[in-house]
Amino acid sequence: MMPVKVIAIIGAGYCGTLTAVHILRQNPVNRVRVVLVEQHSRPGRGLAYRTWDDNFLLNVPAGNMSALADDPEHFVRFCQNIDPAFNAASFISRRLYGDYLELTLREEITRHRETVIETIHDEAIAIHHSGNDAYQIDLRNGASICAHQIVLALGHFPPLPPAPVTEFYKTPAYINNPWDSSALERILGNAPVALLGMGLTALDVLFRLTSSSDTRKIYLISRRGLCPQPHRFHPKAPVVVGFPHYLKNLPPTAKAYCRALRLEIERNAVRGGDWRDIINALRPHSPEIWRRFSVKERWKFLSHLVAYWDIHRHRLAPSAHLRLSDMLKSGQAEMIAGYVRNYKTHAGQVSVEISERHTGRIRCVDVRHVVNCTGPNFNLACITSPLIVQLRSEGYLRQDANRLGIEVNEHYQLIDCRGDAAKNLFYVGPMLKARFWEAIAVPELRIHIQALAKILK
Repeated sequence: MMPVKVIAIIGAGYCGTLTAVHILRQNPVNRVRVVLVEQHSRPGRGLAYRTWDDNFLLNVPAGNMSALADDPEHFVRFCQNIDPAFNAASFISRRLYGDYLELTLREEITRHRETVIETIHDEAIAIHHSGNDAYQIDLRNGASICAHQIVLALGHFPPLPPAPVTEFYKTPAYINNPWDSSALERILGNAPVALLGMGLTALDVLFRLTSSSDTRKIYLISRRGLCPQPHRFHPKAPVVVGFPHYLKNLPPTAKAYCRALRLEIERNAVRGGDWRDIINALRPHSPEIWRRFSVKERWKFLSHLVAYWDIHRHRLAPSAHLRLSDMLKSGQAEMIAGYVRNYKTHAGQVSVEISERHTGRIRCVDVRHVVNCTGPNFNLACITSPLIVQLRSEGYLRQDANRLGIEVNEHYQLIDCRGDAAKNLFYVGPMLKARFWEAIAVPELRIHIQALAKILK
């Protein structure tokens, strides 16, 4: 017989772990049983925090990385218990942040011993209604779980192979998943490597592949040749302000908002200000701006402007930016703006044919491997995860018009193929971009997680 309520959370990375934490915090009485379903052995160790190398840093200062929205100093206190020199402006290693998430969950479990929480190390492959608004979750090992409420906290999916579609993508020289550590470790020696993309994922791979070599040549290739900007050495704490005055009464077009933002940054610079403060102040209002855009305007933004937004919004830790700058100056790393036209393989080598963006000149670089760092795949039709395939094919969830993620309502319930809210079936994670736009970083996700946990009470 099922307890009063069983809440199953599929995925125990950042979002799944924090959802469990908030359920425990908001249910002090023994009224729920929480089941965490996670393929990996340790909750809290999602893609970003599964590294044991302290050279990989968070891209947000510690003062804005608390897992608890109502306790902004929570993470800073954790850091200072390790080293008093850490402060709100410090950029902490991702390994330590994974430790922090694990500890936060353990502490809540200890505080709420009357609440049963169970972790199942397996893969959920299907979800079906089982009557009385409950669900059955089928696991890869053949077992099943019954739950009254289910939270999908699935995180990122590997990128799609970029154009042009080619047989080369079937060869061992091509690595499609940049987060596959075992595949990256098989890149031996000092042979050159090409990375497709210049965003934060590409820079992570760059640093990983050069962590034990100062001679391996790395080419970073992207259409626009844009690289993430750095944080300041002494970042300021975000200041919550009302809706920006310079954006009021604008026509709801991407062009109008972009022009107004650019003019405000210029005005602020004249006053001696920094563009980062303008971008930071805009973050809490991004969902409202996103709601104002039509599907067509969202496409315009995604097609023409998002690359410029991303390099200013998603920034590098200062030390990581210095490391990148040194590698570019020495020639160990090289950035190429252009389009990949073809790949040719011969005797274990790959010749990558690139049409340079500004000149149209064809350039070839010879490498041993090519790694796809173009960013996560949010197109549900192209995701091969058995669970997503089943939920999509049986109509439990629906893709948004801009292919940014999963459609949900204001209560984080999945929108099914008929346009109705799927009762007791929820989603939290980066695919909230479809509704909120700002939904892939800790400062925003922790607010969504806390709001969802209140609904699950």
